[in-house]
Amino acid sequence: MATTTDEAYSSTMAVSKKVILITGVSKGLGRALALELATTYGHTVIGCSRDQTKLDSLHLQLSGVSPNANHLLLNVDVQRCNRSVEEFARIVKENELVPDIIVNNAGVVNKQGNMWEIDVQDFDNVIDTNIKGSANILRHFIPLMIPYNKGIIVNMSSDAGRDNTPYKMIAPYCASKWGIEGMSKSIAQELPKGMAIVALDPGVIHTDMLESCQGDLASQCQTPEHWVVKAAPTILNLTTKDNGASLTIN
Repeated sequence: MATTTDEAYSSTMAVSKKVILITGVSKGLGRALALELATTYGHTVIGCSRDQTKLDSLHLQLSGVSPNANHLLLNVDVQRCNRSVEEFARIVKENELVPDIIVNNAGVVNKQGNMWEIDVQDFDNVIDTNIKGSANILRHFIPLMIPYNKGIIVNMSSDAGRDNTPYKMIAPYCASKWGIEGMSKSIAQELPKGMAIVALDPGVIHTDMLESCQGDLASQCQTPEHWVVKAAPTILNLTTKDNGASLTIN
């Protein structure tokens, strides 16, 4: 893997343009990653979110930086409706935009509290978004990628889903990220040759999600725009050798 951004840029620009699917694309890491991939690397972005206003503004930005690309952004609820994801996949296929890379980025965290005090709807929302939402995307998009014998899947994880540090007050979130780690490793054994899946811990980033947990302290962390400068080339340079890996970007 390239050791500098310039080297990574040269490496990734040497290959054909890619189509990259990003869930939770309208804000935070998803939005910053979409803009970086389109602006710096010239790739085509397809994405989904539940916020139409932010999707519209992102589409304007993407069209401004890469007017010749066929970016596709749709209002899709990945967590609650498997059928809407199925329709999303149908539209993507119809537009001949089968992704080369999937970034399962959509995620939420629960309101902090002891597990037995957390509202059942809050708990369900975290599991439905972080695990079932990712599964819904993979259920309908992996079959589109298989005929091409290639494809990289990035499931956004967290240190909260690994052994490194004990967390408290966010048990549903921890459970969901442990689930992402386990699901990714299992799928890694199921994918055909030429495809790969990884669980990626992005590190600590100043997002709305972090603010909900750490308040004003979140502003001391790196911004999504700073993070994507490192993250984009890392994602673009993933290969089948990385299949099943648990990676971290600091």
